[in-house]
This record gives sequence, structure tokens and C-alpha cells, in this order.
Amino acid sequence: MSESKEQLTEPCWFVGAAFGRTDDQSQRFIENGIWEDGDRHKHSEQILLIPPGARIAIKAAYVQKNDLPFDNRGLPVSVMVIKATGIVTENLGDGFSLKVNWNKVEPPRKWYFYTYLPTIWIPISLLFGK
Repeated sequence: MSESKEQLTEPCWFVGAAFGRTDDQSQRFIENGIWEDGDRHKHSEQILLIPPGARIAIKAAYVQKNDLPFDNRGLPVSVMVIKATGIVTENLGDGFSLKVNWNKVEPPRKWYFYTYLPTIWIPISLLFGK
């Protein structure tokens, strides 16, 4: 398998950065080279599965009705914003935190329709290379 094909089929972890749904920790995470679960230990099993070298992205998800780049006919559309991407450098094994080499995405990129609200997400299609 070619290197580019392997990169396409590796999972990418999408993680939230809002503690209590409103306290955005994105800048702190980027500056400190970390990621932490705002619902301390709620997602421990998933976090423990994230290996060093894994691709990761800070995301925010919400619903938008106005000012979209397409005709949504006035209907709500799910939106996911990618704020930063990175590579996990260390899983601390506490089920709570990771060390990450972050790259801030400027401007943040929007992804429409295929989105997910919970804190941690691995799109199944990425796991199976589809």
C-alpha cells in the first residue's frame, strides 16, 4: 500500500474544546500543546485508545440557518468548524489528557451536514477507508 493510501485510511480524532459547552479552551490547548476532556473521565475509554502519531482536530459543532454559502431554503443546517489540526505526541494514560503538536487553522474551516456534537468522534468512513 502506498504511503498516501495509508494516510487516507488512518483514523482522525475530532475532539471538542468547550468545557461546560461554553468555556472554549481551544487557544489554551494550542498554546500549551495539550488536549483535555472537559467532562473529566466521561470519555476515558476512547481517550485511552488514541495512540501517539494519531491525527487529531479541534472541532466545534452547531446549527446555522442564515448566511450559508448555499441555498438551505431556510432550513437549519449542521455545521462543524475545524479550529486546529495536529498530531498526538503522547497519550498520558490518565484517560483525560493528551500532548499534541497543534497547527491552528486560519481561518477556521467549516464542514456542512456530516457533523457530530459529542466531545470525541472518529468518522467510521475514515476507519474503513471509504
